[in-house]
Amino acid sequence: MIIQEKAVNNQNKTEGTPYRILQTLIDKQASGRLVVQNPLDPSIHWRIYLGNGRIHYASSAMGYAERLNYLFGRYLPNHKSTLPPEINDDYQYLCELWQKNNFSFQEIRAILAKFTQEALIEILSQNKAFCYFEHTVGLENLLLYLNLKKLMLPVESKVRCWWQLRKLIASPFQRPLVTNRSQLIDLIDGQLGQFNPKLKNLNHFLDDQSCLYDLANKMDLSTLSLGTLLNPMIQSGAIAMGSYILPTNDHRPIVACIDDSASIQRVVKFTLESEGYRVISIKESLKALTALLNPKPDLILMDINMPDIDGYQLCGLCRKSSSLKDIPIVMLTGRDGILDRVKAKMLGSVGYVSKPFLPQDLVKVVNSYLECQKRTPVRVDRLNGEMNFDQQVN
Repeated sequence: MIIQEKAVNNQNKTEGTPYRILQTLIDKQASGRLVVQNPLDPSIHWRIYLGNGRIHYASSAMGYAERLNYLFGRYLPNHKSTLPPEINDDYQYLCELWQKNNFSFQEIRAILAKFTQEALIEILSQNKAFCYFEHTVGLENLLLYLNLKKLMLPVESKVRCWWQLRKLIASPFQRPLVTNRSQLIDLIDGQLGQFNPKLKNLNHFLDDQSCLYDLANKMDLSTLSLGTLLNPMIQSGAIAMGSYILPTNDHRPIVACIDDSASIQRVVKFTLESEGYRVISIKESLKALTALLNPKPDLILMDINMPDIDGYQLCGLCRKSSSLKDIPIVMLTGRDGILDRVKAKMLGSVGYVSKPFLPQDLVKVVNSYLECQKRTPVRVDRLNGEMNFDQQVN
């Protein structure tokens, strides 16, 4: 099928406005799959599945875990099941949940439609993109047959808002990176922080280099609201938007800390980053498996006593994951009985740190498992609160 837009190569890829290209396909009652590549970040792809000019489904072609975690938290907050650490096909995964009676037929159709609508907001708010059309649908269990105009009419304002943000934020898959820490802190402590109290934790969250989907999920915001809040920070130069694919110039060993205690997270982060490690803080055990995949840590510190999923269960799930099974896990806990240690060992942990602990003891344990990896101490600019490192940490 020929789409009247500017050709960019010899593989039927075209450069044009996604809305116009999609509308041309709909007018021709096309059946197949339209792939949309973001020219501002070529690692980001989207797909729209069509049948006789109607929309069967739309989604990203990568980053399934990050996006689904956000969408479940946003639109299905009462759905408590943990997403698997590896999702190769989000449509298939959602259909499997329906087939396992997690959702009724009406519910799964509503979910697929909502997720499709969110994807189309991201696609249609792009001014230019690289697109190519494949004459294959590639979906099983076709549950939707949507009219584009009826689907998008209720969210036209969101498309317009994202359109205005596109010069600074190419996609919610991009990662906000701190470029001027002191300026960022001044902005958060000033009028921006007063306008939205949720920004108070932004400085801490940005250290994880999460994409906007993950960051919005952690802060309980929509990606559009978060993008709007980040806009003045990007314009000021305090933050720059990085690619979805993380750069490889940061060679610090990564330690993931899974603990619902904010004080423990602060101490672990300060202690280990002062020793040359990069620390990823994860407070919600339900989201841990997904968060551990990108970036993948070299070692995991895991609290045993956590809500929703305790450390024993989470450790067992990590050991069943092909991507996480070989990563050493050290348990952080107030339990110090022999049976507790044996149980943790049987589930796959390699070590055990009892609370309360001294920061230097934590460093010793982490070094013992990562001593072969090169570390370069980094400067810690600022702590939220004062700490006495001669005292034990509970």
